[in-house]
Amino acid sequence: MNYIVKMMRCIVNINDINQIFKRYYSGLMGVATDGSYPENEYKQDRELILATSELNKLIPAEITQHYTAQNFRRAMQEKGGYAPRRQFITESLQPAVQYIDGLLNSNDSFSLNEDFYEMCEPIGNGGFGMVYKYRHKLLDMDFAIKVFEPVFVSQSEAIEGENRFFREAKMLFHLRHENIVSVYDIGRINNKPFIRLEYIDGQTLKSCMEKIGGVSFERSKKPIKGILAGLKYAHEIGVIHRDLKPSNVMITKDGTVKIIDFGISAYIEINDHTKLTKTGEELCGGLYQDPCLISQPSLRDVRSDIYSLGALWFFILTNRDPSTDARQVLLNSGNVTPAQADIVFRYLKSNADERFQNCKEIWELLFSEINVIERSKPKRFAATKNITNVTRMSIMKLLDEASNNYGNYNATVFWYNGELNDIDFLKRLYPLDTMASTDPRFKNFESDIIQHTINNDDWVRNWIFKDERLALINGEDDCLLRVLCEMFHPEVRDWRDETTKNISLYVLDSLNNLLGEDGYEIYEVDKISGRPVFSYRYCI
Repeated sequence: MNYIVKMMRCIVNINDINQIFKRYYSGLMGVATDGSYPENEYKQDRELILATSELNKLIPAEITQHYTAQNFRRAMQEKGGYAPRRQFITESLQPAVQYIDGLLNSNDSFSLNEDFYEMCEPIGNGGFGMVYKYRHKLLDMDFAIKVFEPVFVSQSEAIEGENRFFREAKMLFHLRHENIVSVYDIGRINNKPFIRLEYIDGQTLKSCMEKIGGVSFERSKKPIKGILAGLKYAHEIGVIHRDLKPSNVMITKDGTVKIIDFGISAYIEINDHTKLTKTGEELCGGLYQDPCLISQPSLRDVRSDIYSLGALWFFILTNRDPSTDARQVLLNSGNVTPAQADIVFRYLKSNADERFQNCKEIWELLFSEINVIERSKPKRFAATKNITNVTRMSIMKLLDEASNNYGNYNATVFWYNGELNDIDFLKRLYPLDTMASTDPRFKNFESDIIQHTINNDDWVRNWIFKDERLALINGEDDCLLRVLCEMFHPEVRDWRDETTKNISLYVLDSLNNLLGEDGYEIYEVDKISGRPVFSYRYCI
């Protein structure tokens, strides 16, 4: 054994290992067929091979377990003739051959210039191995070195793991974005595969939330914006992450968000949602992973990352992992309105078709220059009935009171139709002449209105909010919001009159206080002859 220790101290580079392995390979072939392998050389070479941890893992025990050359010969004789013996030895040693060839062909600068680096301390670990902080002495810069050295894995798992390890590096190398950790190079250090990464001076999202707890919806949008920006970029060039979770998101000291650990990521077909590749792939699962990946581990779908993004958002808002009572937990946190909760839970739909379909769609909703849903846009991102019956009844009460004698403005009233009559006001919004009458004596809705508001005047004040044909009390949000906005139009209300202006602004503020509970706001979108025109938006 002393000889082995001395020899291992002398083995300083891959060429030494290669010479020992070639002698071992040739000797095994000889003793298995018609050649020979002197016992003393066999024992020395075997011990050196076993002392080289990577080769020990790659060469199966059926080869290395024999203490003598003669024992190995007898084991090979059981394989049959010379041809099957050679085939068995060749196939058994092939992983080691590939490993050594990789080392010999590697021109990695980090391996050749290790003296320029100073190891600082471990900064992370996992099933793959360790992450260390290194300082480059000449550049005076810190880097993160991710070293592949798994434990308790089989030979085949080690080979597959190393392939996946370098696959992650290849993917990351092509990702150049401020919200994704950068890869600088790959190679081997001390004969172990490594990836040299950007060193992030900060903490994981998990550690950050443990310190500050759940945050408000508005505050949560900053980290979500960073994660979304990184994902959007990755998806656009065909890479999905598939393992987003709080420990895979870093927050730098200046607040920048960085996505890390693309270890089980995959390429996708950019023109398609999904791509299925090899079978038998296993994922670790978890509370942040798309449930679709549990039943289809090889699924490549950008919407899996969208599910995980929703789970991360829930975590940021509550400082809790998603659970079966997640909606109640989120609402009880006090950090979201019901409308905002609906947005978060659309990410978490179990059916991928019901989620947001891509990052661009989410970006336009949350972070576009006008991050609202305006009535001019045909596509809605939110549910069409967010306004509750409680809010609708409160609005009816408000307008009833305003049409009597509102607030501090004595002798003033606020009529929903302003300076117009009911028909002229409603014609701005509804095709009254084609809408059916409920009275067989009249041909259309307009005739109804004339009969009951002009001829007989037997309909109650603000009747329009109670007539089901106008769908203001029980219809979609759009119906009510369009009427409320139209009440303030310059062609309906004279904004030049100071008293009218004051009572209109008072009613407008009161309406927004009510609508805000359900996520909406009436806001000034334009002007006509210097007078305001209003629209509505769904405020995330």
